[in-house]
Formats: sequence, structure tokens, C-alpha cells
Amino acid sequence: MTKEQFTERAVRNETDSTVAFDVRPFGAEQQEAVAVFLGEQVFRLSIGALNLSKNLTLLVDGKYESTSQLEGFIEKLKSAGLHVSVDKQ
Repeated sequence: MTKEQFTERAVRNETDSTVAFDVRPFGAEQQEAVAVFLGEQVFRLSIGALNLSKNLTLLVDGKYESTSQLEGFIEKLKSAGLHVSVDKQ
């Protein structure tokens, strides 16, 4: 999956404090979609291009299962000061 494919299918909602991406439309590919998104955010962090002013939330369904790699991405982003979460709906 590419960043462009993520952007096309994820449903983006934004408030004053949060940017949320609903990845439930990816169905069985939710884990891959989350990996693509979080990987991109870690890359942006590494080059100093990540906006830390808004919280990031990824909405998944009950079929989603995290991995140690995804948890590592989240911890790296959190340690940089970004509030990021994966919320099961």
C-alpha cells in the first residue's frame, strides 16, 4: 500500500485540536494502512517536517491487531511530543 492509496481511502476529519483518520474502510488491510500512515509520520519526524500541534487519532474496528513495530512507531512519535492513538470503534 502506498501513501496515496491511504489518502484516497482513509476518511479524514479535523477539529481545532485533532486530526482523525478512519481506516475502517480498509477492512482486512487496516493493519497495513496504519503501518503506512505511522511510518510516514516517523519519516516526517526524522526530517523535521512533522506538525506536532494537533493530536493524531486512527480509528480502527475490532478486527485490528497491533504489532510491536506499530507500537514502536507510536512510542517514537509520543516521545517527540505528539499525542497519537489508535482507537477501536
